[in-house]
Amino acid sequence: MKDLRDMLVIARRELLERVRSKWFVAITLLGPVGIVAMVLIPALLAARGEGTRVDILDQTGVIATPLKAELEKIGWRPAIVGDLTTPDQIELDKIRDKKINGFLTIPRDGVTGGEIRYRGDNGSSEVVGAIVRQQVTTVVQRQRGLQAGIDEAKLARLFERPDVKVQHTSGTSEAASGTATFWIGYLLAYVLFLVILMYGVGVMRSVVQEKTSRVMELMVATVKPRSLMAGKILGVGAAGLIQFGVWLAMGAITLAYRDQILGAFGATSGGPGLPALSFGEITVALLYFIFGYFFYASMYAAVGAMVSSEQDTQQVQTPIMLVLIIGFACVSIVGGDPRGSTATIVTMLPFWSALLMPMRYLLGGASGAEVAISLAIIIVSTVLTARAAAKIYRVGVLMYGKRPGLQELVRWLRY
Repeated sequence: MKDLRDMLVIARRELLERVRSKWFVAITLLGPVGIVAMVLIPALLAARGEGTRVDILDQTGVIATPLKAELEKIGWRPAIVGDLTTPDQIELDKIRDKKINGFLTIPRDGVTGGEIRYRGDNGSSEVVGAIVRQQVTTVVQRQRGLQAGIDEAKLARLFERPDVKVQHTSGTSEAASGTATFWIGYLLAYVLFLVILMYGVGVMRSVVQEKTSRVMELMVATVKPRSLMAGKILGVGAAGLIQFGVWLAMGAITLAYRDQILGAFGATSGGPGLPALSFGEITVALLYFIFGYFFYASMYAAVGAMVSSEQDTQQVQTPIMLVLIIGFACVSIVGGDPRGSTATIVTMLPFWSALLMPMRYLLGGASGAEVAISLAIIIVSTVLTARAAAKIYRVGVLMYGKRPGLQELVRWLRY
């Protein structure tokens, strides 16, 4: 009973120390502002956008006019300025002076296979590149059909763009934009990565600061190291849970009332449908944050106990951070095939399930049974990791000077 009381006292101290910080309050409140801004700003910018300004230099005499018409349909601002006798430097100067975004040069053999080149300040954009390729390809192919003697009406029908929408559904939910669903899942995984890392590192720094100031010696004299470590992890985690909970709740509200929020600012969505976060998805995200945090915070507490200075933590914590980064790098695997065997494996491993399973569940790739199995694995792994970390912490918090080697760590674990 005394151990539990001591742990709760330490947890309360760690929690209050953080939530009373002005930075904690500011970041917690700025999170919802940022979430609303991510929905609002792109819509407002799209509504006020001027369109890409592009010059067309056509030596064929047959591509520029239809290409200009096609680009105008998508909101670009094209202008036919001449043929290839116009010096490139004139157009480059226009880009430099921000009069245009770019220019297209179409050689005399552009219809039959000559190189058509686009140069511009937005040439690094994949979206711009895809648009230019698509529009130029359509116009060139239509011109080839005309030269082959195909009726213009038939060509117009042939190259009429079909209305194609790519949507995501698991078969049990209403279909929504595939791209939008992926980015919501990606953002959820990123926030989990960020919060787990941030508060895990917070536990480690708290331990190191108390060791370097010798406060640890006084605390260990009155509280058992195991209760001290558990209290630190619990208190810091409670602060993280409050912050993550506020962000998650605001994200769910923003998705649910997206159109109303945009309407209040005089904007319309005009974009892909965004799926709302369900209560089950929010619950899964919170559970994985809790257990993922405890899993990694135990390791970070052990790292803090092993070292004697802030500089030493940079090297010792690297393996833990690399594991987290590798897990986050697997986001594309889960997003690309949430029901695949690879996604199933990586979301079952305790090192990465906290980051990836909420995303996989949101994408409809994981059943309730798979979530339960994954949670059971991470819970058992957290208990084992916490026990091992407590043994290292018990010895390490009073050790100063040279950090322990592998053999010494093994001896600590055997105590």
